[in-house]
This record gives sequence, C-alpha cells and structure tokens, in this order.
Amino acid sequence: MGKQFPSFTGLLWHRSQYYSFYIPTQWIKSDWPDDRAGVLFSPPDADPQTLLAVELRDLGIQPTSDDLDDLMAGFLAGVQDLPDCQLETETNWVRGKLMCLEAKYTFRDQDTIRKRWIRQFYHQTRQIAMTAQGATIEAYDYWSPMFFEAMMTTQIHNTLPKPDIEAVR
Repeated sequence: MGKQFPSFTGLLWHRSQYYSFYIPTQWIKSDWPDDRAGVLFSPPDADPQTLLAVELRDLGIQPTSDDLDDLMAGFLAGVQDLPDCQLETETNWVRGKLMCLEAKYTFRDQDTIRKRWIRQFYHQTRQIAMTAQGATIEAYDYWSPMFFEAMMTTQIHNTLPKPDIEAVR
C-alpha cells in the first residue's frame, strides 16, 4: 500500500489585512499564546507541534532587493542554528516590491526530529513568516498536501480582501 495522505473536505479562505491563504475547513484556528500578531492553525486530533503558523512583524523599515543577500544570510544562519539542522532546500525571489525567503529543513527538538517549511515574505515594512511544521518527519509528510495548499495560495496585500460573491453564484 502506498503513502497515506489526508482527505480534503473543503477549504476556507483565511483573510487578514496583510495576507490571505486557503486552509482546510476542519483545521483549528488559534491565536499565538504569547500575543504575537498572526495566527495558528492545526489539524484536529494531531500533535500540537503539527501546525501552520503565521507571524506578522512591522520592521519599521522597508527592506529592498538590495538587502536580499543580507536577509537571506541572516535567515539561513537562524535556521542552521537549530540543533542538528539539515537544510533540504533554500531559495529566495523578488517580484516587484515583494521579497520571499524560503527553506525546508529538519531539526532536533529535545528527542524529536521535526520538519519545517518556512516562507518569509517582506512587503513594505512588514515581515510575514509562514511556517508549516510536522511534529515529526512522518507527520510533515502526511500533512504535506495541506501545507502545500496553504503555503502556495498565500497572497500578500495591503487591505483586507473582500470575497467576490458574484464568482461563487
């Protein structure tokens, strides 16, 4: 028997003023426990370390493409500081005024090896970090289709998008 994956039962368009993406309808939404700006989503009945997290920070400055190499170096240094970090992929890109740093990697958290995918966006003065994490490598692999949907449908914007009611009629 091949790999097992979760079934899509529907998607919800999560909309915030500065970002939006699609997330499985049955996933549980919560706030950061330490009052960070952003949101957490987790699959029902999953280990709480399996999650999709979004953290929003206003940097007070506007990074530009001239800063990309320094941003990427700092980003990767932070990732590689994690215990037993194994970097699988890393990339970055610039599209207009939007920049993205991206990495997939595993790391040790106490006695557990976890897997993460981070897409860190820079738009105007904001840093928007999206993190998909499996409590284990196996959990990440199982939930990877759901993570992919959320991560790759992400839109970065300045105003809360409104649903296009006409499009769904």
